Amino acid sequence: MTLKTFLLPIAFAMALTTGSIAQAQTPPPDNGAANGAMLTPEQRIEKRLAHEQKVLGLTDDQVAKLKVILAQNMAKIRADRQAAHAAAEGSPERKAARQQAMADKKALRGQLKDVLTAEQLKKFKEMRLEQIDRQEHRLEHQKKMLKK
Repeated sequence: MTLKTFLLPIAFAMALTTGSIAQAQTPPPDNGAANGAMLTPEQRIEKRLAHEQKVLGLTDDQVAKLKVILAQNMAKIRADRQAAHAAAEGSPERKAARQQAMADKKALRGQLKDVLTAEQLKKFKEMRLEQIDRQEHRLEHQKKMLKK
């Protein structure tokens, strides 16, 4: 075995390793964080309101009011979710946390009704139902994939 044939695979492996290390250390480009997990809570609210302003035809005044409402309720909903996850499955604490979450979400919907017009509220409910349908479809697909 010649030195050339011995060193060539080693050099090739080092080149691949160096390239993959360099790629791993390069931070992803800041493209407005297309992935929702990378957005801050405030950015998530902004993104959601920008979409809803387009789809529902919200006025700037409505957007400002909704921004305040969503910011106020975001901490409550997050705390409810964390309490439910922290409690043991089937425990009274978990049941109470879920009931509190439902009450907080109901209060949020009541606040939304005060800001949106009847037509906007109808469209908002339709959008929410479509979102639920898409989530259910994804879950069914995931279940099928796990059964394979």
